[in-house]
Amino acid sequence: MTHAEEYQGPWLRSAGWDGFWMLSGIWLLPLLAVSAVVPGALKSGLIVASLLLWLSHRFATTYSAFCTPAYRNLVSEQRRRFLWLPGVIILLTFGFVYAPRTLVPIDAWGKIQVLGTLFFLYNAYHFGIQHYGVLSIYRIRTGQSPSGWLKRYEKFFCLVVGALAVAIAQICHGAEVVGDSIVYPVVPRDVFMSAFALLQVVMPVIIVILGAVFYVGEFRMGQASLPKVVYAAGLMLQGILAYFLDPITFLILWGVQHWLVSVALGGRMALNDTSEIPASSRWYGFWSRFKGFWPTVFVLCLASIILSPLFEYAVHPEKIAEGPDFFSFLSPVLAIPAISNLFIALNFSSVFIHFVMDRAIFRFSNPAVRKVSVPLLFELRA
Repeated sequence: MTHAEEYQGPWLRSAGWDGFWMLSGIWLLPLLAVSAVVPGALKSGLIVASLLLWLSHRFATTYSAFCTPAYRNLVSEQRRRFLWLPGVIILLTFGFVYAPRTLVPIDAWGKIQVLGTLFFLYNAYHFGIQHYGVLSIYRIRTGQSPSGWLKRYEKFFCLVVGALAVAIAQICHGAEVVGDSIVYPVVPRDVFMSAFALLQVVMPVIIVILGAVFYVGEFRMGQASLPKVVYAAGLMLQGILAYFLDPITFLILWGVQHWLVSVALGGRMALNDTSEIPASSRWYGFWSRFKGFWPTVFVLCLASIILSPLFEYAVHPEKIAEGPDFFSFLSPVLAIPAISNLFIALNFSSVFIHFVMDRAIFRFSNPAVRKVSVPLLFELRA
């Protein structure tokens, strides 16, 4: 019996749980509409969401890999993916950030732009692939065929709408994630802005057409998944609204939805881990104290709250004056180049490792990964 046949039912956990954590692209819209008429609400909402979820989502799969004993043997068997590749990423990132001008002839901001460009390009793909991953989870839950044209089309749909269309809109709007890159020096923003009015008409039409093809395929299967239908609607709205919302509002819609999914899956996998903890393992013994959904979410959010200001203000020290007063103490700390570079390197190396860990944990095409990850995702535990 395949994993698609073993775990039946449309929802990952329940309509309410999935509705909040997995399908937030829908309920965030009315919340943003209400917040838009309250002075300062959007900015405050972004600060709170970033503190709680920005880095917690980044650490979620790394936490799953190294703090849940279910992955202990898999990590040992696939050391190149789980250990050596992250190690190389850390060495390269730290080496690049700390390299002297004689070796790398660009200043600190130039290094941030290079790393920011790598982040921007892969992050767009990363978002699109997560969208495809969520659709795949619900495809398994519903017991839909794991082969056929629709599965391939779903990946194409997610990458075009959730990655390419959104990336183009971010470039046109001058989102901060683009400003931290070398995109504009390579392709001036004016080039995009000259076509922006046309894009605001063309891209929504393209997205609607792509969505219509998805829905035709989904309903013709005779085994349509309600969560997939709802999730795809949220994805289409994101792709369209990317061209009309201001960068801060869109970042809340786009980012928070992505972050909630990652944190929820990390907490769920920790909850469902029933592996025995070796008596001699102090490491797993320590993390077992936080076993469960909410304890895991708490640990991830706590790490995010502590590190988010350091990561953000190391890249943008000028923002300390714009942020809450209790972050003002960071100014003299981050004025020390060695410390500032430390958090810049930690920021970028952790996000690149996050990309690798997401792939390692959810690589269902690998039988060994599937054997561990599928039960952790689909078991129904209180």
